[in-house]
Amino acid sequence: MELPVPTHLKDIFFPVGNDNNEFEVTGEIKCSCGNEYFEIWESNEQLMVKILCKQCKKEYVIFDSGKHGWNGFVCGDDFLNRELPYNKYHCSNCKEDCFKVLVHISSQGKEDFIDECLSTDDSFSVEDWVDAFEWISISLTCENCGELSKEWLDAETM
Repeated sequence: MELPVPTHLKDIFFPVGNDNNEFEVTGEIKCSCGNEYFEIWESNEQLMVKILCKQCKKEYVIFDSGKHGWNGFVCGDDFLNRELPYNKYHCSNCKEDCFKVLVHISSQGKEDFIDECLSTDDSFSVEDWVDAFEWISISLTCENCGELSKEWLDAETM
């Protein structure tokens, strides 16, 4: 079964649970070094989110609404102010900055992408359907106190 894991997350996204399918998938983020804990950085009111591995310091972009999801990837809508700085997120409970990251992706599915995009635009390929997701949610769990920020980011991308 194909899951709607966006291309930019494929190497760090590990599905969890039994409810994953073509239309939705939930996964933990793990660095290529194997670490599961990250600093969280956001800009443009969470429309740009990147993480930094607490162990090896490798950086990953988790979400950029100007590039990811239906509006960013398919439509090319990028209205973000890329001059704004990134702000580091701290736990609202203990003020620490180390988190486990859980990402949930919702998709219209492969056939919808084929019907809407491939029939009218030959710049896309069948494999691109995973990058045209309709919704992303990011939940964070603080390593220090266990505080869960469920749906810290919850964004429609269509």
